[in-house]
Amino acid sequence: MADPRLIRRWALGFLALGIALRLIRWLLRYPLWHDEAFVAVNFISRGYRDLAGPLDYLQVCPILFLWAELTVVKLLGYNEWTLRLFPTVCAIGGLVLFDRLVKRSVPGWGYPIAVGIMAVAYSPIRHGNEVKSYATDLLAATAVLLLAVLWLKEPHRSRRLWLLAIVAPIALAGSLTAVFVVGGVALALLPSVWKTRSRRIWAAYVGVGLSSALTFLALFHFHLATAQSEWLRTEYLIPYWSNAFPPLSEGVLATVIWLARIHAGNLLAYPIGGDDGGSVLTLLAVAVGLLALIRGKRYALAAMLALPFALNLLAAGLGRYPYGGEARIAQHLAPAVCLLAGLGAGRLVGLVRSDRRAVRLRVLAVGVLLVIGAGNLLQAVTSPYHMISAARDREFARWFWPEQARSAEIACLKADLGLDFEPKQWITGISASYLCNQAIYAPRRPADSSPADRPLRYVLFHVDSYDSPLESPEFQRWMEATAQDHRFHRLDSYVVNADRGEKDWKVGRYWVVEFLPESIADAVIAQDPRSMPLRR
Repeated sequence: MADPRLIRRWALGFLALGIALRLIRWLLRYPLWHDEAFVAVNFISRGYRDLAGPLDYLQVCPILFLWAELTVVKLLGYNEWTLRLFPTVCAIGGLVLFDRLVKRSVPGWGYPIAVGIMAVAYSPIRHGNEVKSYATDLLAATAVLLLAVLWLKEPHRSRRLWLLAIVAPIALAGSLTAVFVVGGVALALLPSVWKTRSRRIWAAYVGVGLSSALTFLALFHFHLATAQSEWLRTEYLIPYWSNAFPPLSEGVLATVIWLARIHAGNLLAYPIGGDDGGSVLTLLAVAVGLLALIRGKRYALAAMLALPFALNLLAAGLGRYPYGGEARIAQHLAPAVCLLAGLGAGRLVGLVRSDRRAVRLRVLAVGVLLVIGAGNLLQAVTSPYHMISAARDREFARWFWPEQARSAEIACLKADLGLDFEPKQWITGISASYLCNQAIYAPRRPADSSPADRPLRYVLFHVDSYDSPLESPEFQRWMEATAQDHRFHRLDSYVVNADRGEKDWKVGRYWVVEFLPESIADAVIAQDPRSMPLRR
């Protein structure tokens, strides 16, 4: 007979470990990599109303997430810590709610194993600490599932359903993928609602449906029914995630093989896993867990965990959202995966007749989870970056902006003056990382400072995979106009990530154009007579 106190202590231990892993990753202050920068750049100069329009770098994000991020930035400043504060809080909140969800759903040792899987799994930790809405996807899904489970415990009371009618719209506004979970829960609860024969329960259930449907329709028009989002879907989403859409046109056999590959791949990479069958053990545990719910006649819970997968798969079949591919775009399914995997693992251990062997298997399961957690911590501390190129970008920005501002007035032509002589590079790519690092590390000139007796340095950023902006007619005209009031002195060049084996789109070039006020021009040129040197 399992000791409930021991089981609870292990669950709380894994909960504490998961919180610690998320906090440590936040404290390490990873450099922003380009995928985060695509979103983070929108918080540099936009207001709340501006975030309701098309975002820079072709991003589509839930409006509640955008407003929460902007609020933190306005209150605490713009840096890696503040940008990741809200996602990290959501990641921790999602883990805490998941503990409550599993405690009320999974008996025996399946409970701490499920919490342990969620606590140490790589995807919820890494992507819960990014300037993207992945953490809100997991939090929204867990909150909706928890309220539904709590209502199933007391189906004669309508309070939980009314609370769900309030929480579901918030979840939809904070997570684009919450629609799969809200829709799945609503369908799964229908038979239980029908059995109550209660007008109060029906009224609350209809309230859930109406609030969710109206919110979804409004958000769909707001986020997705636009020319930009449709272009993104056809030109980027489907081509980039082509392996995450079912190959329906290739026939039944190809689709079945695809389904097997997807479910044994990154979709179920909890606590670890990967492509090419790397998650087959998790798939087995999930299947056992789902079968255990069905055999135990817990049909409502089984349905609310399985239906979000079905709705997501339906959306993939319609070309609206990928299914699988990477765990980060399926964080809304993580609570169901971890719960079922924990339940299944607990049941598999329970099949062992020998008490001694069962204890050994439980110790082995706990030990494996602790090792995975330690491995995640070691990786985070020894390699505190998502991409080495992003670390180099930030290291250079930390040196470049203060150094340039030490002896001159400095301005970014794009960020400070709104000039972009090669517009295409400001739509995607590492230019977003450049803008974010500039906003974080460039010193701010006091409003009362005078540049009359200091050189003027203008920074022109260039991604090597695009044409050089120095050759553009617009840049030449700007040079001529600036030279009417100041004397051109020199042109310097600094290159980041060159000769490091990186692709051209990761190589950034900082051009520094220096002009001198007439009051100091002669003296400076006398000391440094070069008129247009190029330093590399």
